[in-house]
Amino acid sequence: MKINTHIISTGLLFGFICLLFMQWSNSNFKSLNNYSPKAIGHINSKFKNDLNDLVKSTVDFRTTTEGFINQEKSNETLWSAYRALRDQFKKVEFFIEYLDKEAYDKIINGAPLPKLEKKVADITVLQPHGFQVIDEIMGSESLSTAQTKKELLEEVKILESNIKKIHAFLEVRAVTDRQFFEAARMGMIRLATLGTTGFDTPGTLQGIEDATVVLNHINTYMNLYKPELKNVKRTELLKQSNRIFKKGIKLTKNADFENFNRLVFIKEIINPAYKTIKDIHLALNYETIDEVSRFIQAVNYKADNLFDSDFLNSFFYVSLQNDSTYKAKAELGKLLFYDPILSHSNEMSCATCHDPKKAFTDGKTLSISNTGDPLKRNAMTLNYSVYAMSFFHDLRAKNLENQFEHVVVSDDEFNTSYQEIIKKVNYSDTYKNLFTKAFPEIKNRKIRSNDIDYVLAAYVMKLNTFDSPIDKFFQNKITELSESVERGFNLFAGKAACATCHFVPLFSGNLPPLFVDSEAEVLGVPENKEEPWTLDDDLGRVGNGVTQDKATFYEAAFKTPTIRNIDLTGPYMHNGVFDTLEEVMDFYNKGGGAGGGMDLEHQTLASDPLGLTDKEIEDIIAFMKALTDTKKFQQPKELPRDFDNDNINKRSF
Repeated sequence: MKINTHIISTGLLFGFICLLFMQWSNSNFKSLNNYSPKAIGHINSKFKNDLNDLVKSTVDFRTTTEGFINQEKSNETLWSAYRALRDQFKKVEFFIEYLDKEAYDKIINGAPLPKLEKKVADITVLQPHGFQVIDEIMGSESLSTAQTKKELLEEVKILESNIKKIHAFLEVRAVTDRQFFEAARMGMIRLATLGTTGFDTPGTLQGIEDATVVLNHINTYMNLYKPELKNVKRTELLKQSNRIFKKGIKLTKNADFENFNRLVFIKEIINPAYKTIKDIHLALNYETIDEVSRFIQAVNYKADNLFDSDFLNSFFYVSLQNDSTYKAKAELGKLLFYDPILSHSNEMSCATCHDPKKAFTDGKTLSISNTGDPLKRNAMTLNYSVYAMSFFHDLRAKNLENQFEHVVVSDDEFNTSYQEIIKKVNYSDTYKNLFTKAFPEIKNRKIRSNDIDYVLAAYVMKLNTFDSPIDKFFQNKITELSESVERGFNLFAGKAACATCHFVPLFSGNLPPLFVDSEAEVLGVPENKEEPWTLDDDLGRVGNGVTQDKATFYEAAFKTPTIRNIDLTGPYMHNGVFDTLEEVMDFYNKGGGAGGGMDLEHQTLASDPLGLTDKEIEDIIAFMKALTDTKKFQQPKELPRDFDNDNINKRSF
């Protein structure tokens, strides 16, 4: 029989290939058995499960509330169901706030105060709903009354409906790695600034219990990245993260609201966690917000620390570009800031009311007009003023560069026009050269009014040093603060509730965690110190001339300023009614105007006395004084004197 060698060779080759395939498949099936999806798959799955559980917890709390009203459930059962609801909410809060900030603020966890709908033509009042409203009711002494029970059930039903809506919206969303890391860092900001301070729990003060849940859950999510970090040989970052979060959980677990050490918590937990989350994000080489968005964010994602000087992007708040001409603009702005040439009389400059030695205030009860008469209010500090969305005590200007026009055209202040100012600076070769340097395009056009606004804004943007003892402590540049300052910080951010309006780290009304909303408060500031107090007749925000601000609850509302450098900025309040910080603290300790007997329906400050002792007030003041910047600002050595007009050349600072 004849053997076909070709067939034999082909068979042997086929058999060899099959053997190789079997070996390859066995090896790879073993690999498949060990394969696990990337972390983001697990994160999305867990998030969806937690959302489902939040819906269930909301339903459970509603049925428990109904049982409580019908006397079928005890007070203890109600509180247990409420704590369970908060626990479930805190597991997903950082995702909900990040993914749908507008809904979060309006219907899920907004402050329990009426607000106006933004970006609409008419005045639309938004009534508060959500967790903070419910928390106020839960913490009310009248919880056992029929009316309060009715209000509680109404709010719980609204919350249940809104949670189901947000669930329907988010359950189809797929979170990316970038979004997870950004949301987690936002959660850290909220925890430090609004969670542990009592802002999120205005009735029950359960913010420390909330913190334990937040830390535990974000840490659980972070550990899902272990395989990916192992692949890039950076598992030490996860070990570091675990140490930080576990230490934070230990600090918050079973802690007392009044005695919780927030200063240690921010320094040893929040700031390190904030940095480590970013480090893990970058180590895994996932895209960042700066890489996918052409818009500047208020919070600088590259920053490591809530107290870093670059934590916030100052250029977010202005129309200026951070380009090669910014330095020239700021230098020109500094010169103009101190130059009386901006006023009609050539006698008044910006520095007349904003003295650098007084943290850019004037140290007067009421600022003085160009005729020597008192104005209605005093000058606000310009330090850190760029970090805001509204300006002046009444919030009438909506960005930094637009506020200068109010001073320029005011009959009581500069009493001039941009045309007159431009005409004068054009008589100086020095100024013309500086304008050309700041705006190279001026070679082909004339100086414009907004050029003046921009250079002044550029200078004011540089008046932020973040170098106070408090800053240096959190930046790890110094290792300790006095015991009095430490106690004062913890009182400020705890029992005294100061940080629920003066938010960390700016200690102003710029609202975290996005820092894109400037708050105003109705405090009941009196017209003088004589008791019983009488409300000052200044209408505040409601009288600022902005149509959209004409709401009754904005009457006597004033911008919440930064308390940085407060030791230099007295007298205090918009009308300078209080000469000392002790007087200011006494006013707050009594519950503001309403606490002092005023009939003030819309006071946003709690009217209940704080119960602070003299020693506690002393400690809070010690802390506030520790917010004084180290760097001092100086006026220019000389002004341009190359004008044709000798009277202008003879002007002085």
